[in-house]
Amino acid sequence: MSEHDQNRRVAEQMCQDFTWNGQPLQEGDCVAIMDGNVVAVANRPDEAIATLRKLEPNPRRGMVIQVSHPTRDIIR
Repeated sequence: MSEHDQNRRVAEQMCQDFTWNGQPLQEGDCVAIMDGNVVAVANRPDEAIATLRKLEPNPRRGMVIQVSHPTRDIIR
């Protein structure tokens, strides 16, 4: 499984359960994920990105998500 797939699975689980390893997450939390692990939780995306880039300067590695309830897009 690729790193992207690992990160995506973690992100989907967090947005569904609003928890990670038993720790509660709030809607709107910005979470940095790398190698399928949470490396930072912040109030603002730029804080999560800064922490992620300190750990891994390569912009192709890791991802930052904002925890929120899933929404449906309707195209008419």
